[in-house]
Amino acid sequence: MKSITLSNDSFFDKDYNKTFSYQDKYKFFSVYDISSFLGSFYLEKIKLVLTNKVDETLKDFALSKEQTELIKAVFEQQIDETLPLIEPVEGRRYKSWTLEWKSKSYDMNLSLISPQSMKVQDLYRIVTIAEECLAENKPMYLSID
Repeated sequence: MKSITLSNDSFFDKDYNKTFSYQDKYKFFSVYDISSFLGSFYLEKIKLVLTNKVDETLKDFALSKEQTELIKAVFEQQIDETLPLIEPVEGRRYKSWTLEWKSKSYDMNLSLISPQSMKVQDLYRIVTIAEECLAENKPMYLSID
């Protein structure tokens, strides 16, 4: 596996510079083995939903509503498990993002000294893409290369 992409629309049949990079309606999450040690972590979580299908090369594989609901649940659980591991931001000096999660606010430090916060931001991006797809009754797309 070189990369994983989850998106709210098909990804590889579009010109990235005309769609995903400039228009807010197109949302995606990508992780690459080369740039992130978390690639295998995300693949294992997706495998909980798609079992051995993750061993295949997939391009814009449309997930069913049930699969999208499961992806959302798996990554919500990961947020719940990761948030307690994050050191609270003292003051506001290093806060870069505030996460509103289950009626609580979390000040997140997205610098390199806080990889857990960056991981939560990634997990949250996946959850929000799934929520949008479910709310609009459209498929969530998965690509594994």
